Amino acid sequence: METQSVRCNHCGAPLKVGRETRFVTCQFCNCELEVKRTESTIFTEEIAKISQNTERMAGSLEVLELQNELERLDREWTASNPVSFDNNGQPVGQTGRGGAAFGMAFAIFFAVICFSMAGAASFLGPMGIIGLVPLGMGIFAIVAAIMGIRSANDYETRRSEHEKRRTAMVARLDAMRRG
Repeated sequence: METQSVRCNHCGAPLKVGRETRFVTCQFCNCELEVKRTESTIFTEEIAKISQNTERMAGSLEVLELQNELERLDREWTASNPVSFDNNGQPVGQTGRGGAAFGMAFAIFFAVICFSMAGAASFLGPMGIIGLVPLGMGIFAIVAAIMGIRSANDYETRRSEHEKRRTAMVARLDAMRRG
């Protein structure tokens, strides 16, 4: 069997290895080595260092995967909840429960005005369809407010779940970076 000369990557001792040998244990320091070949050279690398490098790379890969997952989560949130900005750079778009409560209060006020107008129109005598217009507007205002509250609740639920997932992912990412 034809052998090649190579040095131990750990202690520098000379080793003889066969052409097809992939792994060897140094007879001087008992270090386990992988024999690596290129077109022009042959060298050894400690298996323990390879294992450490592999573990470190796996940890880095896990961090990258988590960062990508976090970015995907944010992209999905932004795509499903578009936000525009006013002239002052403040976000405009979906409102939470506070905005819905204000909308409901305004709708009730508007509906009371409309119902009052419809009542006043009925005292003036038969006005036909003209008397029904304020009544319809009042009903429309209440229905729109109820739909707004439902939409705000749905939005708040989605936002809350997004924030929980995002917070958990950021905590995991921070823990991975520290440890």
